[in-house]
Amino acid sequence: MKFVEFFDRIYVVNLPHRVDRLRKMEQELAQAGMPFAAGKVEVFAAMKPESPEPFTSIGYKGCFLSHLAVLKQARELQLQNVLILEDDLKLLETFATYQAQVIDQLQQTNWDIVYFGYGCPTPIAAPESLPAFQSCPREVFEMHMYAVNHQIFDRLINFLEAMLERPHGHILCGPIPYDGAINVFHWQNLDIARLITVPALGVQRGAQSDINPLWVERLPVLGSAAAIARDLGIAKTLKKLVS
Repeated sequence: MKFVEFFDRIYVVNLPHRVDRLRKMEQELAQAGMPFAAGKVEVFAAMKPESPEPFTSIGYKGCFLSHLAVLKQARELQLQNVLILEDDLKLLETFATYQAQVIDQLQQTNWDIVYFGYGCPTPIAAPESLPAFQSCPREVFEMHMYAVNHQIFDRLINFLEAMLERPHGHILCGPIPYDGAINVFHWQNLDIARLITVPALGVQRGAQSDINPLWVERLPVLGSAAAIARDLGIAKTLKKLVS
């Protein structure tokens, strides 16, 4: 089975003015056998807020709100699962090589969130047999290709909305960039089955980010979640639990 057959909906999050990215994604997906099609593979118009508050940048806020809106639409449509792609995704050869095997394994696996394209602060050792699913490392960033199962739509949406209402420095964590927020969601919900595929099936294409101008500047997205948690004295406890 292919990705396009397994997932109820595939969303490509794209700012309307980034037509260049959309065209590249159209080519990328067509070559991968996942062409845009209404009700199956769709563009989701990303948000660009007028002000950054309560985030530190408009890009972080827009990304957070856009992904939250995707999840809320998926819940409203009663979709069983969704695959969410950033518009700067570059699919690797591993996608074509392993996609059928990945889906076959996924059908036999208990999962809530799966990262197919991701970044980690430490190298991940490849298992002897590929592809494989592994429990997620303690921190993950660059969520440019990930899936969410319907069974956690409510919990994740409620968590993200609560984050928006909390002040900075709140013991349960206030507004932070989206990929950091998912790390905190996992730390606070240890029963969540959050997995990564090894090897990764996609990477970030070498294009200027609408969140930050340079890829390296995305690294604090991870750090922001961890730093807030550490400042509040909860990261040490949470990380021991997931170690």
